[in-house]
Amino acid sequence: MWSFLNQVSATYPKATYSLQDFVTAFSPSNPHFGLTLGVAGLTFLIGFVEYIYSFILINREGKSPYNLLMHAYYFAIDSMGIIVFATASHAVGGFWIFRLAAVAEVVWTLFEVYNLVMCIYVEREAIWGPDVTVKMAWWRVIGWLVVLVPTVNLFRVFMHDPAMFKWYIFTNILMGIMPGLYWEKRGTQVGASKGLAIVILIGTINSFLPTNMWAAVSSYFSWQQNPWFYVIGVIAIGFASRTLVVLHRLPAKPQRLANGKKSIW
Repeated sequence: MWSFLNQVSATYPKATYSLQDFVTAFSPSNPHFGLTLGVAGLTFLIGFVEYIYSFILINREGKSPYNLLMHAYYFAIDSMGIIVFATASHAVGGFWIFRLAAVAEVVWTLFEVYNLVMCIYVEREAIWGPDVTVKMAWWRVIGWLVVLVPTVNLFRVFMHDPAMFKWYIFTNILMGIMPGLYWEKRGTQVGASKGLAIVILIGTINSFLPTNMWAAVSSYFSWQQNPWFYVIGVIAIGFASRTLVVLHRLPAKPQRLANGKKSIW
């Protein structure tokens, strides 16, 4: 019994990943370079699509598919990712994947800034109630960022996470689990999307297949070294699948909303 408990709860991978793992994985000399590049490209593309849906929905339907804390959390992750990937690129002599990732993080951070601003100006009453002014909402959003940015960095150091790779899997876990719960709580399909739910499900599955981007870069994320990585993956996929059921049960939104704009499928 103790052997089993130690195996699942008290055994840790013998090593972590390194910046050099990225250089090896994303160099053309890697025999699996094409597969690694394709999986990474798909992972980044899905992340962009998930946030593109967000600003389309907030503009078209007046509601974001993600709550305030998701936006603030992703801002903390991605804004720091700009610096982390830039310094990683410098550390290994300007390797292309780190430069490209830093640019991608700039774009993601701008998406998140936009959505945080829309929380204040469009969703303010839905989030905080009618008594919260624009100024008060600004301070509340800033307060969350002041908390989350240093918290993310503290745990990045605790986890020895030189390229935020461990943190980034949490963004995909959160994406798989939280939107469906949030939509269910709101009780409406307005601000939600079946198309987005399908993208989230595909993205969550992609993140936890044996060929996922993390495992392609380092054996640290393999089943042999990190089984809990895949346990939470099964759970996240389950929640992402449940989101489609949740949407099916919610009242359908009209094709055209009260603002005259066409709703998003």
